Amino acid sequence: MPTPDDATVKGLEGEVLTIRALLSLWGHRVRDHASVPQIRLDLTNAGLDTVPDFAVGALDDEVAIVQIAHERDTVADIDDDATGHSQADDSEEPVGVLPQAAMRVHDLPCAHRVVSITPDEPLSAAMGRMAEHGYSQLPVIDTSGTLHGVVTWASIVHMHATGRRTCLAGAISSEYEIVNASAHLLPVLPAIRAHEFVLVRAADGQVSGIVTSADLAGEFGTVARPFFTLGEIERRLRRCLRRVYDEADIQKVHKKKTSVDEMMFGEYIRLLDNEERWDKLGWRLVDKDHFVGLLTRVKDVRNTVMHFNAPSLRAEQLDLLDSFVSMLRLYDPDYGATGLG
Repeated sequence: MPTPDDATVKGLEGEVLTIRALLSLWGHRVRDHASVPQIRLDLTNAGLDTVPDFAVGALDDEVAIVQIAHERDTVADIDDDATGHSQADDSEEPVGVLPQAAMRVHDLPCAHRVVSITPDEPLSAAMGRMAEHGYSQLPVIDTSGTLHGVVTWASIVHMHATGRRTCLAGAISSEYEIVNASAHLLPVLPAIRAHEFVLVRAADGQVSGIVTSADLAGEFGTVARPFFTLGEIERRLRRCLRRVYDEADIQKVHKKKTSVDEMMFGEYIRLLDNEERWDKLGWRLVDKDHFVGLLTRVKDVRNTVMHFNAPSLRAEQLDLLDSFVSMLRLYDPDYGATGLG
């Protein structure tokens, strides 16, 4: 991905732009494990930050590029001697909290690709294109970008059933919904369910993509899988820790907390990254450093999922979650559970 040079980054100071525009300067379209750390690093190296944080909120929200507050540099890495926890923990999402940024239509990859046909092409071309791509619908868009309607398998059947002339114009249907790319996704779901698809309109007014029921099913698997897996990891981990660590153990990590259920994910790591406390866990055949290292990697993946709207994880990140939860199942089998907590 292209990266702006130092002078360009420094020149952003004082600018107000959308998060989408900020991402595009680095050649990115969404916030993920790659784009956010890179942009944050480049801004930090230039002595800059965004207000509010560009890692949260909608992509069309605006952020201001400002100088990093000097006081932040002096406290960010300081540990609280009395509590043993770093200031960085204050920004960590509490266990069980879902992302605060709602998904929008443009967060779906299918909202940015569209296969269409022009009004002067034959019906056979439309049918061939739909069959080739496995589509049930095809927008009819002329060379100027004007939408003339959609052709669907249902509209083709209706054309024959009503005795209309067999041609592309006879198969064009006006029964469709079109939504803005910036629209929140949840309110659009009823329209997708009713019509089995919606067309997506970009900021320039032209059709930029199609969202179908099948797209939503695939996207649900992509988005939901990490949430469910992380939820199971946290649930099993809490149960394992709750069995052996008491208030005294917890307060060695954070003096204001009294139970495992009050702790944040990073505090679980510090709880275990201690030889005496690790031995208390009783996992004799598990290497502490290896387990804590895996747990730290899981925490990083969790932060990616919790902070970015469009949480698309790499295959190796999903594999990490799957292997880690499988390991926890060995130490916390469901038949030994006394509840879901």
